[in-house]
Order: sequence, then structure tokens, then C-alpha cells
Amino acid sequence: MEEHSTTMDFSQLIRLNMRIIGTVQRVGYRHIVQNIARKHNITGTIENLEGYDVRIVAEGTRKDLEAFKQAIKISEYPILVECIESSEEPYLGCFSYFQVIRGSPEEELAERFDSAIAIFSRMERKQDQALEMHKESIGLQQETLGLQKEIISLQKETLGLQKETLELQKETISLQTETVSLQKETLEEIKGTRSDLDKGFNSELREMREELREIRNALIHAGIMQTVKS
Repeated sequence: MEEHSTTMDFSQLIRLNMRIIGTVQRVGYRHIVQNIARKHNITGTIENLEGYDVRIVAEGTRKDLEAFKQAIKISEYPILVECIESSEEPYLGCFSYFQVIRGSPEEELAERFDSAIAIFSRMERKQDQALEMHKESIGLQQETLGLQKEIISLQKETLGLQKETLELQKETISLQTETVSLQKETLEEIKGTRSDLDKGFNSELREMREELREIRNALIHAGIMQTVKS
């Protein structure tokens, strides 16, 4: 059975000496960087420099250090990293973890107070952002309510049009019924008129035949016309 060694490839290990420029003192930046270093397997130190900048000495693999360098470029109020100046140095392996180098107790106490103020300021800003989002949400709700009112109004108008359409349909059906009734009455009148005409015509025809018969008989008696034998 083969044995696999887990020895580290020291050729990939380097040291970065970095100067962090920006708003990075008395805002809790060092403690945030310490947590980031732990997550990226970085060892080294971080300390405040005289003035406004911060110095970081970090050791680890080139890949981990690249990720660490990107992660510490923080631009979230009250922290603002404007620039990172770095130089690569040989790996020494003299750190067992990532340490925050502190100043005098007075300086650290002042920084703690400043960090607390910065945290409260950040919380206040987040509250302001939350309030703005709440206002936007209320605005959207009002717009939605307005749209709902418009939809209800359109539905009412549609119902009104449907009612008018139904009334028109009822009137049309009523007119159709009246038309059919009139057509029936007209047909009845035509039938009655035709029946009367037929009766009158038949009566006149009978009378004319009777008169012709009497005239013929008179002509026969007078000897003017002979009887036609069939």
C-alpha cells in the first residue's frame, strides 16, 4: 500500500509587505482583517502606522494571498480602502497565526471608542437605508393600490357595458317578437282578404252564368237561337 505525504510545497509560499492607505484607523479595520486572514489561512501581523495608514505583513500561498488582498479592499462605510501598496518578500515562516499589534492602552481605548462610534454610524446608515426601502415599499404599495382601484373601475365600466348590452339584446328580442307578431297578423289579414275575394268572385261568377242562361233561354223562345243538342 502506497503512502502519500502531505508536506507543504514551500515554493508556493511567499510574504507580502503591505501598506493600506485610506480611512482604516479607528474604524475597526484591523479586527476585520484579522478575521479575513483566518478564513484565508494567512499568518502575519497588522498594526496602525503613524498618521492614517495601516501596515500588514502576511504570509501564505500565492493563491491565498491574492484572495486575501482582494478581500481586504473594503469600501463599506465607515471603512474606505483607497489604495494598497505591496511588495513581495521571501517566506520566513516566523508567524503561527495572524496577530493584531496593539498600541498603548490609551490609543487602543480611543480606537475602541472610535470603532464603537463607527459601528453605531454604520447601524444608523443601515437604518436610514432600511427606512428609505420602507418608504419605497410604501410607495410601491400605494401605486399597487392605485392600479387595483383603476382595475376595479374598469371592471365596473365593463359590467355597465355588459348591462347595456343585455338591455339592447332584450330590446332586440322584443322587436323581433313584435315583428313576428306583425307578420302573423299580416298573413291572417291576407288570408282573410283572399277568402273574401274568392267568395265574392264565385258569387259574381254564378250570377253571370245564371244571367247568360236566362238570355240563352229567351233567345231560344224567340226563335233567334236554336237549341244545341249535345
